[in-house]
Amino acid sequence: MDLSAQFVAFISENKLFQSHEPVLLAVSGGKDSVLMAYLFAEAGFNFGIAHCNFNLRGEQSTGDEELVKALADKLQVPFYVAHFDTVIYAKQQGVSIEMAARELRYTWFEQMRVAHNYSYIALAHHQNDTVETILLNLVRGTGVAGLHGILPKRDALLRPLLFLNRDEIDKAVKARHLLYRDDESNFSTEYIRNKIRLKVVPILREINPSLEKTFIANSKRFEELGQLLQIYSSTLRKELFVEKKTNAYQISIAKLRALRPLKTLVYELFKPYHFSSEVLTDLINMWEKPSRTGKSFYSYTHRLLVNRDELLLEEISVDTCSPQALMPNESVIFFDWKIGLCMSNEVKIVREENKIAVDAAKLIFPLYVRVWQEGDWFKPLGMLGKRKLSDFFISLKIALADKNKVPVLVNGNGDIVWVAPYRMDNRYKITDKTKKVAILECI
Repeated sequence: MDLSAQFVAFISENKLFQSHEPVLLAVSGGKDSVLMAYLFAEAGFNFGIAHCNFNLRGEQSTGDEELVKALADKLQVPFYVAHFDTVIYAKQQGVSIEMAARELRYTWFEQMRVAHNYSYIALAHHQNDTVETILLNLVRGTGVAGLHGILPKRDALLRPLLFLNRDEIDKAVKARHLLYRDDESNFSTEYIRNKIRLKVVPILREINPSLEKTFIANSKRFEELGQLLQIYSSTLRKELFVEKKTNAYQISIAKLRALRPLKTLVYELFKPYHFSSEVLTDLINMWEKPSRTGKSFYSYTHRLLVNRDELLLEEISVDTCSPQALMPNESVIFFDWKIGLCMSNEVKIVREENKIAVDAAKLIFPLYVRVWQEGDWFKPLGMLGKRKLSDFFISLKIALADKNKVPVLVNGNGDIVWVAPYRMDNRYKITDKTKKVAILECI
């Protein structure tokens, strides 16, 4: 079976899309995405090409864009391009360049898909990407879902090249004499994924020359295991979650504690409600404490409230989000934020994103993290006088739904210390009289 036939067969076997459905191809100009575009053309599918210019490599970025545009012209398909100031976006969001580029491209691809009536977005991931993803997930820590790597289809995202490995793609590109461009950043070990690709994978391939095929086979087994776990968890959820009112459930702690394996099943049970593994670990540890009643645990959408021998699971509203006490060397979860506090004798101003240093001597513990309230005011660092939080939010163009989830750190005397992660209060800044600092971080 030739490559084009394998390509069509893979799409059919995995039910990726129907032949009449239009697909938007994400094409960077590299070997993988260029080959994908030609395979779509050879199969006679209806498609368009989208390209992101992240403006990170000067003339090279321009060259990538020109090549992809020429490719779209040659194949006589629609071409869409977006230009991003990725460095500024990364600084504004407090994320790495790699993460910033990822967020920008996926958001824009989806916008283009909807705006131009495409059914799906096709990405040129291949078997080597699956190997790297699984290894990366293992290094960072993962549940069962992280072990199946990249799926051929997830919502509107398709990966129609997952039947090929990198060597097979190289041979196909060479045989077809296709023009492409290499991204030099792919050969830099500055990025974690590249370290795995360039240093770890070659060693593993020495042990197992069929590394990609082995990982793909294993990933399918883990995918099926994940499906079984979801089915079992869904059955358990119906049994244990007793609905008390709309979107509010009562759950017996004793029945949860009896589950085995405990952490895995608890994580899967609460997964639809977006609780992190760290929060659920704290919840499990709390079960052993006698003074557990009244404790709350948050995801960015839900709260778990401990009421004696039961948990109450409910959607978060401003009314249900209780103030969280914060002590030195502790952290709390507040909606989708994690707020941490540590003390330091090194007196210096912190210039990192989402982190501040304040004069520790002025703090009265515990601090509290809460939502803003009507009438709240503070003295923003770098501004004269005081300002109402309502006006401050307007100046930042923060939407109502979002400002109700902004963490407001309050001192024991009622002063607002930090409207996280936007601005600290001028009264708590470091001065030449400061001897000890408290470092606050909002992730």
